[in-house]
Amino acid sequence: MLRLTGKVFGVVAILVVFATLVFYFTAPVYTLRGIPVLNYHQVNDEKFSPLTMKTSDFRNQMAYLQEQGYHAITMEELYGYLQNNLPLPSKPVVITFDDGYVDNYTEAMPILKEYGMKATLFMIGDSIGAPGFLSAEQLKEMEASHIFEVESHTYSHKDLRKLSSDAVADEFSHSKTLLETTLGHPVQYIAYPCGFTNPQVDALAQAAGYRLAFTVDTGNVRSGENRFNLDRVPVFEGDNPLLSMQLRLHYVEIIGGLWSLRDFLLAHNHPTLASIVPLF
Repeated sequence: MLRLTGKVFGVVAILVVFATLVFYFTAPVYTLRGIPVLNYHQVNDEKFSPLTMKTSDFRNQMAYLQEQGYHAITMEELYGYLQNNLPLPSKPVVITFDDGYVDNYTEAMPILKEYGMKATLFMIGDSIGAPGFLSAEQLKEMEASHIFEVESHTYSHKDLRKLSSDAVADEFSHSKTLLETTLGHPVQYIAYPCGFTNPQVDALAQAAGYRLAFTVDTGNVRSGENRFNLDRVPVFEGDNPLLSMQLRLHYVEIIGGLWSLRDFLLAHNHPTLASIVPLF
């Protein structure tokens, strides 16, 4: 019975992937396919982890975006599209960085400038000025360059699902107040630490005065979705990071579906089936 179930599930999965491919390639531009929100963390040649992109690899990825005619947009532009259906440039993309590492200033910012890109930095409030993280002066300089805009990544980067409602509200408000005082402008966008959220956390983000909130679930952003549970496109280092980014950029809905399929199989005690699901 288990074998039959596994075979049926495999056939269904293949059909779903095929249907997704047909939908993707017949959908008009970004109104159905959505807007990719790329998610980075560190950019340097010293630390080696999936979340640390080598400087040369990051440069190659930004060069690819420029060559392919992508236009990096701000959070305000994304919000205007989602809220009021305001027009966007052709091939819009949002570039985001989480946590606030100092290499976002020393390594990523010059490359973004070189290729005419701009990005959003989601900064952890209590990491400002900590070793390896950005200082208040660096944050101000990054914003003054008009290459980066700085928004919230909560105050202390905790798993919000495990906190009381009051503690979550404090994480949101403390970070917002600190950044607004430091930068001198409203902070209206947030990324959840590690993407962890639930409906209660989503509601508290809205109550705190944020306009958009992001997870790290793999997918594009579309009009009409819950604006406090928006997907992104995580970008990792690896054997071929440029190809990986290209695949994620162009086939994110399929890749996100494969990750969801894998998680479903693992959650339902099918590790063997989960192990054969291709991941990118």
